[in-house]
Amino acid sequence: MQYLNLHIKKILGLAFFLSIGLFTIQAQAQIVIRGEVKDVQQVGIPGVSVALKTSASTAVVTISDIDGKFTISSNATYPATIVFNMVGFNTREVVVTRPGQPLVVTLEENIRQLDEVVVTALGISREKKSLGYTTQELKSNELSNTKETNLLNSLSGKVAGVRITNSQGDMGSSRIVIRGETSIAGNNQPLFIVDGIPVDNSQLNAGGATRDFRNAIADLNSEDIESISVLKGPNAAALYGSRAAHGVILITTKTGKGQKGLGVSVNSGISFATVATLPDFQNVFGQGSNGKFSYVNGKGAGVNDGVDESWGPKMDGRLIPQFYSNGEAVPFVAHPDNVRDFFKTGVTYDNGISIAGSDGKYDFRLGANNQTQKGTVPNTEIKKNNFSLNANYQLTDRIKIGATANYIVTDAPNLPGGPSGGRAAGVMLQFLWFGRQVDINELKNNRNVNWNNSYYSNPYWNAYYNTTSQQRNRLIGDIHLEAQLAKGLDFRFRSGTDFYNDRRKYKIKYGTNGTPFGSYAEDGYTISENNTEAILHFTRNLTSDFSLDALAGFNVRNRTYENNYQKAPRLAVPDLYTLTNSRDALTSSNYYSKLRVYSGFASAQLGYKGYAYVNVTARNDWSSTLPSSNRSYFYPSVSASLVLSEAFHWKSDVLDFLKIRGGWSEVGSDADPYQLATVYDFQTAYEGNPIQTSSKKKLNPDLKPETTRSTELGLELSLWRNRVRLDLGYYNTNSFNQILEIKTSAASGYTSQLLNAGKINNNGIEVQLGLVPVKTAKFSWDVDLNYARNNSEVKVLDYDGQIQNYTIGSSGGVEVLASVGQAYGALYGTAYLRDDAGNIVVGANGLPKADPQKRVLGHFTPDWLGGISNTLTYKNISLSFLIDASIGGKIFSGTNVRVITQAFWHKP
Repeated sequence: MQYLNLHIKKILGLAFFLSIGLFTIQAQAQIVIRGEVKDVQQVGIPGVSVALKTSASTAVVTISDIDGKFTISSNATYPATIVFNMVGFNTREVVVTRPGQPLVVTLEENIRQLDEVVVTALGISREKKSLGYTTQELKSNELSNTKETNLLNSLSGKVAGVRITNSQGDMGSSRIVIRGETSIAGNNQPLFIVDGIPVDNSQLNAGGATRDFRNAIADLNSEDIESISVLKGPNAAALYGSRAAHGVILITTKTGKGQKGLGVSVNSGISFATVATLPDFQNVFGQGSNGKFSYVNGKGAGVNDGVDESWGPKMDGRLIPQFYSNGEAVPFVAHPDNVRDFFKTGVTYDNGISIAGSDGKYDFRLGANNQTQKGTVPNTEIKKNNFSLNANYQLTDRIKIGATANYIVTDAPNLPGGPSGGRAAGVMLQFLWFGRQVDINELKNNRNVNWNNSYYSNPYWNAYYNTTSQQRNRLIGDIHLEAQLAKGLDFRFRSGTDFYNDRRKYKIKYGTNGTPFGSYAEDGYTISENNTEAILHFTRNLTSDFSLDALAGFNVRNRTYENNYQKAPRLAVPDLYTLTNSRDALTSSNYYSKLRVYSGFASAQLGYKGYAYVNVTARNDWSSTLPSSNRSYFYPSVSASLVLSEAFHWKSDVLDFLKIRGGWSEVGSDADPYQLATVYDFQTAYEGNPIQTSSKKKLNPDLKPETTRSTELGLELSLWRNRVRLDLGYYNTNSFNQILEIKTSAASGYTSQLLNAGKINNNGIEVQLGLVPVKTAKFSWDVDLNYARNNSEVKVLDYDGQIQNYTIGSSGGVEVLASVGQAYGALYGTAYLRDDAGNIVVGANGLPKADPQKRVLGHFTPDWLGGISNTLTYKNISLSFLIDASIGGKIFSGTNVRVITQAFWHKP
């Protein structure tokens, strides 16, 4: 992919009027000083604060430009003192004694200050050296440079221990897991926080049948994001409570802070996508069976013309009637690129504009962005429009108010995958049965023509007539207040919402193979979550040696979820897609749930001489989804860090920084709503009379929350003036009291029951390494590497030891299991029968024999994850590239199963 980013910043409107207002002051200026700020490599530093000390109450301040140059003027007199300040560099003061004095200032890096402050839980900024757990942060340029259409994909290969899985390469959903799967049957994805607001990342019907819809976090626009912090485990995320057992992703959006006057930023980009690889199709035999084929109507009237396998004649040019030849015998030859020629070059257009401004009392940023993606599958498209606002106002010296809003409109006229399973599914399923002699261009020009009328449709028919559309409207926003009550004591209040509705329509055209009358369905989701939170935050140097950073607060969470689905199974009138146009009774389902959680939390960090820290947190949740006896659950954490290089004065020309850390935590996870009492389910009415039946699942009035305990140790090291940076981490996590639906004897009146059972262990190591192999006055080469290995084991599934396997999913005769003694995600199915030496046993017919006993075939989790990022910078031009690796693990391919029997591939 190639991506072009254009950033244009201008001073408009407000700056113009301000310049008029300041004209008389500038006319009186007695001092005009020009100069340049450089680093030790004599490269200009942009964004340096240049302040001229004056006797007035307000300082004169400017900022160095992209080349490090600046101009500052004042009505002060010589000698003049100028202060240069920049994060990551030592502050420097320079005295100018006379007009015209050349001024070239060199700033030295402050190794202690670099990456010193990070955003942690609840949005609290703390020194990174004080943390007893690992956190990793990505800046705006690391996200927007890659320009992924799904934000999650921007994290791939950049954060140690984070695994991103794409369901499909074009317009599909992505799944994120941090440090392995900790819940056997529940959601293993982390909690997402945007500007302090918990937001939803559901994958509604993701992968259901052949449909795949983007996960909800893909709604966000990377151009609006300032940074992403990854809190990897329960130790880092304990203050967020029951949803933080799998980690937290903190997203901070851009503001107008630091913008002088009114600034306008424009971004425009275009990216292209092509199908990289396809199966290794065979091009020797064509459609048919027993070496014979001749087309009449594609329904069996000819010679094997209703067959969709490729066991037909050799494609050697012999003359055979085919679907497009009107009975005329034409050459029977292979079309090696007939599948590749179906796909298009996908293109994504990304255009946006933002306006930002600030002064001493306010700051704001207003943005708009349009992203239009046209897929590699014909007739697929997604349009996404983002509108964002981030504004703050200083009411008084002690009170600040603000608001954020992100409004997203997504419109997808058609998505890849198709509206249902079976023969009307996505085009890729059609190609699993596609005759190798078929010329795709004969199908493209006439969608009503088909190469086989017994099973699957013309792929262009499916692409243009059997469609899945989606429309989503979403609002994420909050109002917040910060008040300084006293020195070192402040109060923070925030009330935020995440609301969206998602509407889908599934159309199957009249005349589609397998669905001759067509069908139409509508599917709607409405999800709303509101969080209100208040925090008291206290910081104080207790003595010259000890410091305290403490907070206490509460949170009220309300969430509702609603789904309504209706389907007209057969259309009465062709091409009229309404629910009233149905030959049969509509099929329908609906679901509504509501939950509420009250939370109280507190934390305290005690520091000693700026190099030793102990942090303690506590949180208690009261969840409406648990029984009253188990509704309250408490989880604590404790962590510590020690900066050895400062404690023992080990700094030298080689060693910059050395720190060790460690922590322990416990967090809980509640159940889904309405899992306590067994109720009657409504069934289809009979002659107008309502029917209810007892649920097949026995619910549990004594459910307890799932619990996760985690221990973490780590080391951080910096050498040779930050040219080498190393972060090593080890973690061990045990999750128990898993909430599982276990099969039970039908004689009990139920087919399954819900209970607390199961324990799973995850442990592993993480390595983050940063290198600067080359750094000169004009050129630098930065390398960032990460490596992670996670080991998981299902310890028990029930505490009586009666259950050894729990089915997570199944397809094609292969089950995905949580199996006692195995890593999570064991693939269980039929294997080859082998002798004692491990050789495959071959039967008298010359074919391999199957083992009559099913076995573990492998595990879907990778052995290790890694990534290497390189950035080459020459002056103001940079080139970056990333290698992302996921090594090991097994998959079961339903595609392979089919093509082995259909004779389509050389190598299944």
